[in-house]
Amino acid sequence: MCGIAGRFHPQLLPPAPEWSARADALLAHRGPDGRGAYRDAQCELVHRRLALIDLSPTGHQPMPNEDASVYVVFNGEIYNHRALRSELEGHGHTFRGTSDTEVLVHLYEDLGEQMVERLRGIFAFAIYDRTHRRLLLARDRYGVKPLFYAEHGGQWVFGSEIKAIAALPGFEPKLDRQACYDFLGLGYVAEPATGFANVAALAPGTIMVLDARSARRSSFHTVQARPDARWTIESCADEVSRALLDAVGSQSVADVPVAALLSGGIDSSLVVAARQRATGDATTTFNVRFPDASHDETPNAQAVAAHYGTRHITVDLPEGSLRADAILDLLRHFDQPFADTSLIPTYWIARAVREQGIICTLSGDGGDEGFGGYPLFWRANALIRLKRLPSWTTRAAVAVGDRLTPWTENWGRQVSKAAALAEASRSDAAVLMAGLSNYLSEAQKAALVPAAAREGLAPVHRLYAEPHANGNVDLERLSRRLTESQFAVSLPSQMLRKVDMMSMRAGIEVRVPLLDENVVDLGLSLPHSLKTDGRKGKQVLRALAARWLPTHIARSRKRGFSVPLDVMAPPDLHTALADLLLGPDARTAGCTDRAVVRGWLDGFRRAGGGDHTGALSREGLYRRLVSVLALELWLRDYRLAW
Repeated sequence: MCGIAGRFHPQLLPPAPEWSARADALLAHRGPDGRGAYRDAQCELVHRRLALIDLSPTGHQPMPNEDASVYVVFNGEIYNHRALRSELEGHGHTFRGTSDTEVLVHLYEDLGEQMVERLRGIFAFAIYDRTHRRLLLARDRYGVKPLFYAEHGGQWVFGSEIKAIAALPGFEPKLDRQACYDFLGLGYVAEPATGFANVAALAPGTIMVLDARSARRSSFHTVQARPDARWTIESCADEVSRALLDAVGSQSVADVPVAALLSGGIDSSLVVAARQRATGDATTTFNVRFPDASHDETPNAQAVAAHYGTRHITVDLPEGSLRADAILDLLRHFDQPFADTSLIPTYWIARAVREQGIICTLSGDGGDEGFGGYPLFWRANALIRLKRLPSWTTRAAVAVGDRLTPWTENWGRQVSKAAALAEASRSDAAVLMAGLSNYLSEAQKAALVPAAAREGLAPVHRLYAEPHANGNVDLERLSRRLTESQFAVSLPSQMLRKVDMMSMRAGIEVRVPLLDENVVDLGLSLPHSLKTDGRKGKQVLRALAARWLPTHIARSRKRGFSVPLDVMAPPDLHTALADLLLGPDARTAGCTDRAVVRGWLDGFRRAGGGDHTGALSREGLYRRLVSVLALELWLRDYRLAW
């Protein structure tokens, strides 16, 4: 819920008379139910409210303590706020309302910055301590809620979205070439980078304390996988069922109706099942229908809805939702390059939820990271075996795969890619992890970005490096590192960022029970053999699904939530891509090889007509094009040049 922003200087805040109103307007979509602001000589706070708990004026923010010596602006939900409230009342604190926000100011009075260790939930907040002229910024353990900050002219400015920071008078965005180069392979900017050299994301599980003496960051939570060989699939499924029921129960508490996003996959289906089992309440569920059967899980979603008697709504992407201007508008909303095309259905399902008068939903996001749901987990099995082969064998496999690609398309391409990755990663497991996580390899990025434009830039595998690691990594250790890197890199920067930006654009909150602290801890304790059997992932969640869901749902393969853009894209998107990326005013012309981009455009047009052969898969083509497109739009919007 909500959007927050603020400025702070421990001595004297410089004047910026228009900034508060501008930040408020730019964040209005995040909080259509109310607005608030506070200002004194050292601090200015802005809040937009999406009211889910305590809908009365006592939930208004910025919220002070009893004597107005402490103020808070807060985005998120504290799921253990009732237990904390009871404890704080026992310490003599007085509460004016029933909001979870009010717990924060009183907990700060008792514990100071250590307060974050007591919180169970999703949060990004700023606490201003007037007495000590101190500002505390904090972000939840897994980065569900965003928080960005910058230093400008001696003051600190922060916000839920970068656009509020960039609105500060005199602030001039600066380009971070390294972050943008990484983006071209990842499809997102890896936190704490943002694409701007002078704006950063506060890392998940981190606090930042600002006062006259220093600006100090410290971590209060680090994700660490600790595989426990004593688990069996059934014993762990027992524990996950209890933890998930508890998580869904606590996250279903609100003073407004709570619905659920039901894609038809295992994770979202388990959340819907847990909701009915934990609360007994009738649930409204939503899914998106795609015109491409290979992407559409509507029959599965409808089967789960029927099984649990939900009021189910299937959302068809509305006519015009994939018009060029609609796609460009959504890409621009991110304030940084972002190229995951599943942002499109994420936004439209969020908008459909809002149109039903619902502003709070549960989702199945977060299960893949802890429980081994992504293909990279079962591909790791084969890659470890390939690494054990002599180098001449893997080099030969690359050549064979390349020759077979025009005839077998995906099979030949995957053989070549796997063998090349195994060979390249012999001396550094971080190379293997980066290869499993990136859409473009370092060689492919080098073909796209001319040598002069990438001079001085480092390869992306540094993001996956483990201190003091050597090149010898067995399967269990690789699985642990893959799990930790998912939480550190892609979860906050891609998955959660997409969900936050698109859901809040529509004015709804999405809660994530599979990222409850206790559920995540169980996932982090799994040995690799309980994540994947080498062919499919989420062994434990599948075992639980076999108990709670129709059999064919529990056995279904993972499909993801991506848009079949080559099938659904209208002709005006092809025209817009060519105009933006190959036109005379293209800003990416300074950092991309136009011949490569032109070749991708030609392949994308052919793919849309049914020709999916060649060196790139159909999805590979449009993921590459959307990456360059997103970078182009962002460079234009912020008047940046490579």
